[in-house]
Amino acid sequence: MKKKLVSLLLCGALVFSLTACSGGGDMSAAANAEPAAAAEEEAAPAAEEKEEAPAADESADAAADASADSSAAGTTITVMASQDWVEDAEQELGKKFEEETGIHVDYQIVPADQYQDLLLTRLNSGEGPDIWGAQSGFALKTTYNVEENAVDLSNESWADAYSVFSAEQTGVDGKNYGLTYYDTTTDYYMVYNKKLFEAAGASVPTTFAELKDTCDKLAASGVTPIYEPMADGWHLLMLWTENAQVHDKKNPGIIDKLNNNTATFADDADMKLAVDQLKELYDNGYFGDNALSDEFADAEGYLASGEFAMCMLKPGAIKTIVASEMNTEGYTEDDFGLFLLPLCDNQYLNIHPTGPSRFIYSGSPNIDAAKQYLAFLLEKDNVQYLIDEAADVENIPVEVGQTPEYSKTTLDFLSSYDDDHSGMVLQDVVLYYNEQWMDINADLAALFIGDMTSDEVLQNIDDRRAELAAAANDANWK
Repeated sequence: MKKKLVSLLLCGALVFSLTACSGGGDMSAAANAEPAAAAEEEAAPAAEEKEEAPAADESADAAADASADSSAAGTTITVMASQDWVEDAEQELGKKFEEETGIHVDYQIVPADQYQDLLLTRLNSGEGPDIWGAQSGFALKTTYNVEENAVDLSNESWADAYSVFSAEQTGVDGKNYGLTYYDTTTDYYMVYNKKLFEAAGASVPTTFAELKDTCDKLAASGVTPIYEPMADGWHLLMLWTENAQVHDKKNPGIIDKLNNNTATFADDADMKLAVDQLKELYDNGYFGDNALSDEFADAEGYLASGEFAMCMLKPGAIKTIVASEMNTEGYTEDDFGLFLLPLCDNQYLNIHPTGPSRFIYSGSPNIDAAKQYLAFLLEKDNVQYLIDEAADVENIPVEVGQTPEYSKTTLDFLSSYDDDHSGMVLQDVVLYYNEQWMDINADLAALFIGDMTSDEVLQNIDDRRAELAAAANDANWK
């Protein structure tokens, strides 16, 4: 079972039933026969075999043909995305795309706390960017109305190379409207400095009580335990949601109840406990003195300096930490490890197959050029370039013959969990939750400084869910 889980995860073809999500599609074995047949293979050999897949080669050839079409030369296409959704490597690919096709790519990167409001304003006013970004999942149908605001990409040249599961998350009613151009084959976990732990006499925690003990020992050794960048307005909530799969394990059926409106966040004791524990971490000083103003872009540098012992990051970030000029102690990749933050004593691996995705605006005058750009991104050499150059990207959910760059740390960590000890993250299974991500982050910050209580934070989540459900004409909220 362990090999099965890690193989499916790392190959980007996770077979995971979403029947508890009130909207999951067909994720049966029949729908995923090829990945399931290879499930018993080791992750690394499976990755090597991908290069010989005929379908992947054909898709790559078709993509190359599409990008070679220069009929749109002289056109400028806009790509609008939230901060941290566009890798520097992609922007370099954009320059190469212009050289090959004559099509210029204008990347419009918007601060995370402003992005959704600005995007919705542009979509609703009929002035959407040629390509716009959004998190895949439930909100595509309700909040972003992709059926009207996006182009059907189901029959593009790369469709067969795109993960079946990712296509389900970027699709509505059997049609695929987007491309998840993000590493969803791994998630965010706690990256920690083994040497700092050892020097402080601290151990990897598996319970919240152990977490506090570990943090106390680290603090006593002169190290700030956790780097938590709150200024960007999006990262803090991950400490909860990337561990909230424990709620469905402790209280089976809670997800169905939340989605059927027969349960609320405010009335759930475990939800309140998780929020209260976050507040306790902050109050105890484990995030340091400047958490409210700390920024995500500085995370790898601070971990490289040894000033902080851990941070919730993608496992690929370890490479960046080691390569940082702030790594004056000579840390190597072997000096860092991964563990789960045990809010509510969680020890279930977080599975998070949704992520930042690209959609072509249905009202764009440059639809053909935008399609060429997406096809270009999925050419084998360009996928490999992204994997090689973007440190936090170990793979993306397509199969075009690329070679993933999973580290031994990543493989060992993921292989230690099986299906019974993993679960979907909260934002991927609860309706009307992910859409209010930035609002919940703001409420948590208000909680930390004493302007709100945990009860008020949870009640606000319920109130906003009710508003979103009403806008979606959800019968369960009538």
